[in-house]
Amino acid sequence: MDNQWKRFIKGESVESEVTPTIYRSWQRSLDYHVDHTLVSNQDILTTSRLSERRDSQESLIRASEPVLPYIFNLLGSTNYTVLLGDNDGYIIEAVGDTHFMSKAQKVNLSPGASWREEIRGTNAIGTALRDNSPISVFGWEHFVHDNHFLACWAAPIQNSQGIPLGVIDISGEANPDRQKILNIAMMGASMIEKNLRLFELENQLKFYQEGSKLASSLLQQGFLAIDHNGIITNINAYGAGLLGRRQEEIIGQHAGDVFSTPKGWMLNGHSLNLHLKDRSGKEITSHLNQVVNNSGKTLGAVGTLNISKATSLSNTMWIGNSVLSQRMLARVSKIASTRSSVLINGESGTGKEIISRTIHQLSSRSEGPFVALNCASLPATLIESELFGYVDGAFTGARRGGKPGKFELANNGTIFLDEIGDMPLNVQVALLRVLQEKEVSRIGDTKALKIDVRVIAATHKDLSALVTEEKFRLDLYYRLKVITLELPPLRERTEDIPDLVRYFIDKTCNSLELPLLGIQEEVFSYLSSHSWPGNVRELENCIESMVALAEGPVLTVEDLPDEIRQSGKNKSVTKAEAEPEPLLNQQTKQAILYALNQTNGKIAPAAKLLGIGRNTLYRKMKDLGVNI
Repeated sequence: MDNQWKRFIKGESVESEVTPTIYRSWQRSLDYHVDHTLVSNQDILTTSRLSERRDSQESLIRASEPVLPYIFNLLGSTNYTVLLGDNDGYIIEAVGDTHFMSKAQKVNLSPGASWREEIRGTNAIGTALRDNSPISVFGWEHFVHDNHFLACWAAPIQNSQGIPLGVIDISGEANPDRQKILNIAMMGASMIEKNLRLFELENQLKFYQEGSKLASSLLQQGFLAIDHNGIITNINAYGAGLLGRRQEEIIGQHAGDVFSTPKGWMLNGHSLNLHLKDRSGKEITSHLNQVVNNSGKTLGAVGTLNISKATSLSNTMWIGNSVLSQRMLARVSKIASTRSSVLINGESGTGKEIISRTIHQLSSRSEGPFVALNCASLPATLIESELFGYVDGAFTGARRGGKPGKFELANNGTIFLDEIGDMPLNVQVALLRVLQEKEVSRIGDTKALKIDVRVIAATHKDLSALVTEEKFRLDLYYRLKVITLELPPLRERTEDIPDLVRYFIDKTCNSLELPLLGIQEEVFSYLSSHSWPGNVRELENCIESMVALAEGPVLTVEDLPDEIRQSGKNKSVTKAEAEPEPLLNQQTKQAILYALNQTNGKIAPAAKLLGIGRNTLYRKMKDLGVNI
């Protein structure tokens, strides 16, 4: 029965004697250099990698859970196994007869193994996926000799566009009724497809239910809906007006292209809130609620758009008057007057983007765009297209009409490349070319666009060490570090903590629409003694938590997070315990705090309430260490 296979292996012509689909697959198997004499042990996942792949195919597995045992029972025989493969040909589920599954495992027909044609030659799983069509492969029709004991039937599982999402396979001993069992496999694929459609409809229904639930209360506010890919699916006319654009210009765009928010704003766990600031200083902020399905998977987000009440609280200003801060700001002012590239070094959370925006705003390019990209927040395969853009059809998945890159968008302005130390070497080469030639070409385009862009790069890594390790190009390193700026960590400028704390209290109270809170002087001893490994970002999170959970009008030591309160016990308040504060000072301080709380922190009304002059109140606050 295997004469045709033997003759084909010898190089004889058997095209007219073999099913065309099988013959074409045999030819591909030769091109792939598949060894027909033995079972391949290539591309078999470890237990942990199989678990990861199963997690990534949660919907497919869930849709197949009731189908696989049903198909097995329908076969009416125990001498089969029913398999589920993903769109890469990896087997991720198996149901069937233990005896036969044990035989199948000897040729790796079991979970974790890839049955792509490139690995195992002609077989039902790989060939069904390759041709995107149902197929049966019997005995000698398998390209690898050790698989000739198998009879297999497979059908691709497709989405609504006909693209294969996976494959269902029935494997057993040789059976004379090829078509009957192939029909069963096709029925199983159809059942899984219907389950997947049902899941999709359930997700869409839940998403739109959340949107409609908000609609009645949002008639006088901007409304925004974004799907799980970050694409804006809906915005009302009011919201579009706030952004100064028409609805049709916004719907269908990625949130990262409309707002000044990183592309990975939702996918990597960053805050859901988006913001946009126009040249007049008006800041548009959002308050979005994440929508998840019953499995906890993100479907998108819906919420409101408003003009920020805290517009006067700039998110791009450096807070602090310590000697270190003043010295650094003086250097920033000088840097802004130059046209050179800048390399900012500093630990995570020290404010590298704030300083880069300050340089831009103080420079002659302030009327031009400021474009930021975090090189660590994107997969290596996407960074190049984000930086340089691409033309229509440049690659699979490219947006119709193409897309400009960050350099093109930053023309006549400034580009900020954060975490430059994480940039892949191949992108470093392309970036160096842009810096040298001052022109950029979109991926897939032959034309080059002249650009005038100032580059500010930042990193928390030691680039010179990366150069030594050959992970960062030496020529690019020297191109970027024309001017360097070192940002001090918060632990080295603890004198700035009171100013930062007051700013974050003000900002958080505005955001949560709460009355302005006071703070006990004692709290600063604890905050100043903390090492702040997360720097200013960690401090902001700490204050935001304290404000949100505060039970009184004044933040106290009891409002501090447990780890800061515990670690500071041995470093603070010892002097206060040894020398109690005079009773008159205690009473005066409480009176001042009460007055400030009653007037939302405003000095003049508080002084009037206390019956003293404004300058006197300032002096007493300084003497008693009262901060607002």
